[in-house]
Amino acid sequence: MKNGKTRLLLLRSESDVPTRVEDLAALALVTGDLHAAAAVYEAVSPKLRERLAAMMFSQRRNALMLARWEHTPPSVLARLAGYSDTAIRLRLDKHAGTPSQALADLYRDEKQIALIRLIAQHRQAPSDLLTRLAAISDDQEVLKAVAGNPTAGCDAFESINRRMPEAFDSDMAANAATPATVLEAIYRRGNAYLRAAVAGHPHCPSSVMALAAEENEPVVLRQVARDSRLGEAALKRLAVHPDAGVRRGVASNVATPGDAIPQLARDEAAPVRRCIAAREDLAPSLMQYLANDPDHWVRQWLARNPATPDELLQTLARDEETEVRRAVGRNARCPELLLTQLAEDNDPWVRAAVAYHANAKPSLLNKLAEDDSVDVLSGVASNANTSQTVLRTLARHPEDDVRRGVILNRKAGRNTLLPLLQDPYYLHRMLLVGNAALHAEDKWGLHDDPDPTVRFAVFKWFADRCT
Repeated sequence: MKNGKTRLLLLRSESDVPTRVEDLAALALVTGDLHAAAAVYEAVSPKLRERLAAMMFSQRRNALMLARWEHTPPSVLARLAGYSDTAIRLRLDKHAGTPSQALADLYRDEKQIALIRLIAQHRQAPSDLLTRLAAISDDQEVLKAVAGNPTAGCDAFESINRRMPEAFDSDMAANAATPATVLEAIYRRGNAYLRAAVAGHPHCPSSVMALAAEENEPVVLRQVARDSRLGEAALKRLAVHPDAGVRRGVASNVATPGDAIPQLARDEAAPVRRCIAAREDLAPSLMQYLANDPDHWVRQWLARNPATPDELLQTLARDEETEVRRAVGRNARCPELLLTQLAEDNDPWVRAAVAYHANAKPSLLNKLAEDDSVDVLSGVASNANTSQTVLRTLARHPEDDVRRGVILNRKAGRNTLLPLLQDPYYLHRMLLVGNAALHAEDKWGLHDDPDPTVRFAVFKWFADRCT
């Protein structure tokens, strides 16, 4: 409070927990903290926003920094969009968080084609703006950006398809937002690779899929074979196709009929058998057969398969390949007996799988907590079944990954987490700001943290809490 003239009431002491967003704004103004000001900007009154903006943008370098900083809130970016500084506008056009209306405002006053190109490719660009660009722009890079932008609407794609057929077909075929009408046009005029892209598109119309299913080009049929709309006859025909990629698509297709599976399980191509090993509709006899496959990836996929029976998991848990044994330990249905066995494995990567397992018992985790592998200890630290006593010990571990596991553990208690508020790694302190186990007064102790990202997180959390 300067000379008693401000109406804002500052906190009585630094230990007081703020209950009003005005108090947060007052502290940001008094300390001149740009990041704290940015955190509370959206939550305060228009009058306070003016004061915060004057402080944040009084120096050009600060405005440039906020226009580029990844955590800058959309409301602050929108305010910056009102500035005519080209360098600021360039950073806003590139910033992933710049809101839709701000981009529309930037475009309205924009004369530089390079910046218009950036707006055209921005994922927050308004759909109506992209439609306008598709209809009036003659710049190839702008049109290419619109054709590849997933926020573009149907009218934009139709306009590009009508104005410049073929010019941007590859971009539109790869865009998940492209409508079925445009996809069909691309398919009918495109080469094999474009037709393959259309066949694999989530909006590929059934009429096009019917045409694609009759193709001879393997690159197209590889996409067709994955489509669950295919009929039984088509899938059986493709299951014996000479191209392994086509057969692999059939092997991964949930609609593949059961009588086609045994043949694919014995396919000469390992990638085909790998897809079969991951299926949950396999007969026990086929699983037994695949458990002896010479390709360790086949056995690994089988070991991860939740449908694999316990007796087969026991066999795979003794596999000579580390990755296969680890896959058993990662299987959601791995029985307790096998978890205990794998916890004794000589490879730390296998023991780590057990440490992360949701069904690992506290007693088993206590034993793994004595391991010297960081991977294993990180798993123990993040496991919700780990006791608070063990977590408090791991919270003092010199390795960042281990301490972060404790912080991310949803069962870690307040007393376990309190010492980590002094953690040397700023990311850990920032993560703790959002932790539900800590009290508001615990988090407020970080409001003057030396790292600006942590201070921003604190002020943002309290601003959200106060509004």
